[in-house]
Parts: sequence; structure tokens; C-alpha cells
Amino acid sequence: MARDIAAALGARQRREGFLAGGRLGRDEAWVTWCVGHLVEVAEPHEHDPRWKRWNPADLPMLPEELQLRARSRSRDQWRVVRGLLRQRGVDEVINACDAGREGELIFRYVYQLAGCRKPTRRLWLSSLTPSAIQAGLRRLRPGHELEPLAAAARCRAEADWLVGMNATRGYTSRSSGLLTLGRVQTPTLALVVRREEEIERFVPTPYWLVQATLTAELRGG
Repeated sequence: MARDIAAALGARQRREGFLAGGRLGRDEAWVTWCVGHLVEVAEPHEHDPRWKRWNPADLPMLPEELQLRARSRSRDQWRVVRGLLRQRGVDEVINACDAGREGELIFRYVYQLAGCRKPTRRLWLSSLTPSAIQAGLRRLRPGHELEPLAAAARCRAEADWLVGMNATRGYTSRSSGLLTLGRVQTPTLALVVRREEEIERFVPTPYWLVQATLTAELRGG
């Protein structure tokens, strides 16, 4: 995706973690990328050192605000993106992540953790053809228009953390091994289990099909 957008902008100069030399109107444009999620919600003990131990007495864990951290496997690219966001001379940031809730969250988390306050616009693409990208670049949306989508994405991510972390620790403390639970994972597993139980409880019973031939004599006009 980044290469397609860079080609549309004419950004062909390879740098470490980004492409330079593009033009957007009269302005120079650089293109960088995220390798999936560069930023994630921090672990419990990074919110409160007490939560490093899996102690049922500490449940539920309810931080006033969920903290973010760079993902360890993507830390090199995170440093590149953070450096570009903070660089003097960069006046505006265009969010070109996937057009959807998760793409919006990827950008918002990076923007937040980098401490960026620069104005943003949104490139919303449903196709990566050169003509579609060029059309999208001519219709960039103000970043604030996507606030409702970003809020929905944050709610989903925070619910996943709160349910997953607390439920996993709670059930594991009453088990002999690790039991992972999740907001989506656990209800989905329950549906599978219930269906399997229905199959196991099924008792075949004989039944018969009735075939009948009926004749009728019509009278009158």
C-alpha cells in the first residue's frame, strides 16, 4: 500500500523506513508505513507494578487510563515513524492507513504515543489503482471527521484489554493451568461447545414417511 501511494506522489528516494522525494501540490511529501500495529496497549504491570504478580485479590484491574507502548518486534520502524512525526519542517500528517476502524486505530495509537500535535488529514481509499489514489489525494478529509470512528476503535481495543486481562487472570487463578479468555474468543468458543454438546446429546428415533394416493370425483359445473 505504501509503495502504491509513494508511486502516486512520485516518492522514489529510498530512505531507512520511508520514501522521500514526493510532491503533494507545492509541498514535499514523504511516505512511511506501519508494519501492522506498531503500538499496543501496555501490559498490566506497566500500568501498576503490583499487577506483575497474578494475584486474584488485585482483580479487577481498572487503570484510569490505558497506557500505550511500542511493540517490541516493530520497534525499529516505530522509531523511524516517531522521528518523522517529530521532525521540524513536517507541517502536516496524512493518515493513509486502511480505510476502516482498525486502520484508524493503528494511526491514532502511533500519533498519540509519538506525542504529535500536528494537523492531520485522512486519505480514504477503497482501491489502490493509480487513478483512485490520485482522486483520494484530491479529496483529503480533515482528521477530526474520523473522530467517531477512532472512538469506536478505542472502545473495542480497551474492552478487549479489560475483559481479556481480568478474565484470564481470574479463571487461571482457579485452574491448574493457563486459561485464556477474551471478549470475542470466549463467546465464540461457547457457541462451538454448545453445538458439540447438542450433537453428543442427539438420540436418533425412528420415523416413517406416509405416502397416500387420493382420488376425487368432481361434480357439477
